[in-house]
Amino acid sequence: MIIAAFNPKGGSGKTTTAVNVAAVLASMGRRVLLIDLEADLNASISLGVRPADVRPSIAEVLLRERRPADVIRPVRGTPNLFLITGSPELARMDRSLRNAREPERRLADAIKPLKSQFDNILLDSPSGFSLIARSVPLAADQLVMPIRAESLSLESLAHFLTWYRDLNTERRTTAHLCGILLTMVDYRRQATREIVEIIRLHNRRGVFATEIPQDQRVAESPSHGLPVVAYAPASRGSRAYRQFAAEVLKRCARRAR
Repeated sequence: MIIAAFNPKGGSGKTTTAVNVAAVLASMGRRVLLIDLEADLNASISLGVRPADVRPSIAEVLLRERRPADVIRPVRGTPNLFLITGSPELARMDRSLRNAREPERRLADAIKPLKSQFDNILLDSPSGFSLIARSVPLAADQLVMPIRAESLSLESLAHFLTWYRDLNTERRTTAHLCGILLTMVDYRRQATREIVEIIRLHNRRGVFATEIPQDQRVAESPSHGLPVVAYAPASRGSRAYRQFAAEVLKRCARRAR
């Protein structure tokens, strides 16, 4: 199953979600591949890869300079977890593939043949509506939408749901929306309580039961090149991501039937 952490709005927790869910699933004995689709390499850096060491990356695969199998690397210190790194070249991919036939299919064509080698493939999607971002719903089986519990997220959620509905109407995606994940939740703030209530009220079956709390350990862990579930396994954020990984497996498997 290919699961994408997907939200066109930046700062929603996509990278943190993709990295930690991948690490949790690997710790369960599942063979997991994480693909970093961002030009700023956040997922790669979060797993201990230095910016100078990202090549070969997903960019070479999309440009058809390397085969997908040639760019997969094991993640040091995390058995069963493998990585395809991001690349600054991804920021130029719209221009690089402007003359390609069906450029939005490149990602799906590259990674779907890898499904037989892994129990799960996780995609860390870029923000915005770039070529790479638009390619994700064509490549993924399931979309998980992390969203911050703040007022501006309501507008971005409404915009995303309209965009996703239009994709389905036009039959330009086969990816299912597995659910919405509330991130960076801080119930000490009245505004947070109100936003969470609104999101859950209007998306009753679409929001995951698990919520990711605001946790300084989550923010610290990338600088150590570790997912928070390894950096601070007893932290609130770690406990939440372990709970969420189990929930997302169960829900996505049910919705894939």
